[in-house]
Amino acid sequence: MDEHQRTPPLQWSGVSRLPGLEGRIPDRARRAIVLTTLGSLGDLYPVLSIARALTDRGIEVRLALSPEDCDMARRWGLLATPIGPSQAEICDRLGLTRDEIAAAVLRDPTPLLRNVAIPMLPELVPEMEEVCRGTACVAATSFALFAPLAAERLGLPFVPLVLQPMLMFSPLDPPRGRGVGLSVPQPRTGAARLWNRGVMGAARGILRLAHKRPLSRVRAGLDLLPQPGTPLLDHGARVPLRLGLWSPRFAPLPADRRDEWRAVGFPPAPEGELTPEAQSWLDAGPPPLIITLGSIAQSLGGSEFWPEAVKLARALGVRAVLLHGKAEVPSGPDILALPYAAHAPLFPQAAAILHHGGIGTSAEALRAARPQMVVPVGGDQPDNAARLERLGVAVTLPVRRFAADRAIAPLRALLDRFDYAAAGELGRAIAEEDGARQAAFLLANVVDGVR
Repeated sequence: MDEHQRTPPLQWSGVSRLPGLEGRIPDRARRAIVLTTLGSLGDLYPVLSIARALTDRGIEVRLALSPEDCDMARRWGLLATPIGPSQAEICDRLGLTRDEIAAAVLRDPTPLLRNVAIPMLPELVPEMEEVCRGTACVAATSFALFAPLAAERLGLPFVPLVLQPMLMFSPLDPPRGRGVGLSVPQPRTGAARLWNRGVMGAARGILRLAHKRPLSRVRAGLDLLPQPGTPLLDHGARVPLRLGLWSPRFAPLPADRRDEWRAVGFPPAPEGELTPEAQSWLDAGPPPLIITLGSIAQSLGGSEFWPEAVKLARALGVRAVLLHGKAEVPSGPDILALPYAAHAPLFPQAAAILHHGGIGTSAEALRAARPQMVVPVGGDQPDNAARLERLGVAVTLPVRRFAADRAIAPLRALLDRFDYAAAGELGRAIAEEDGARQAAFLLANVVDGVR
């Protein structure tokens, strides 16, 4: 992992895109909105999409990102202020590799939150406050814990940017996954809904037990009242609305989440093209099985995942595209191995897509209208997988159980019954949604309300 050189904080003078790309925001531009995130590319890309949509509306955006994410923002033509340590510095502090940190987050983020993220808040909140001064609103994804604290100290409204439907914690549409598996998936009776309220209450209780006391200590040092409600979900700052960055066709808002929540649609996928060599390989044969474990989980399926995935493709009689990152993978004339490729131009050319169930990958697979096999690694992925299954576009096999001989029958059955017309209609509807533009519209309303 390359060490990224720190740069001084940017001076904000009404320019939110790099000079020469989109020009200057007019002098009449409204007050700025701060956007920040902490996590994988699946967390970063939606925030960058919203930043672009806001600047297109003439609203100044102040992006506060990790040093590595600042580099990515520049590739999008956006300016960003570096905040917090680099990934390399975090790895050095923990004595862990990036893959080991990713595995820990997906398995159970509690230790990293308690031992790393929360102790860093006294350092990060003042940095964030400097970015936020003179602005109208702060918006951030869930793990950027410093953002709502800075907003609260400055008296600014805070808008959670919620990437995963599971974080609604609704008894009417309960999440699937670790710690909430006892809930009734589709509660049709009062007793089932009552049971689910108990399960959701227990899940919230676990979060409070793990994080409320250390967060309250941090808040005391910042001259704030003790942590209110449930950590990660409730905030001391005023929350005028919560933006669900997913399609309502993927996860409709349940009746108990329609007051302050808005499901705005998936933000547009990153722009990109396939290399001529990759496109030539795709054109030279039948559609392949495309295989990816996302930007942080390529090594988390175990040493046999990639060989077994290739074995599955060969059992289906198709070629394989492996988006493998830095993982070691098989080779052969029927294999196209790429560290990364833009999903938007690639996925529609697939016979099927085998993936981990990350929210960004799931969105792109839905847009592509291709059959999916989801092998969840952890985090929100089991919940996303269950929702894809519910739509009839996917089958699921946990990554720890993945093997070609276990996967072949369910994937063949899906291919045999797959409704390409219905999937195409769903994909087109989702592609027509612009979650970034809708999020920008709602954030602009918050700014207008503040003014």
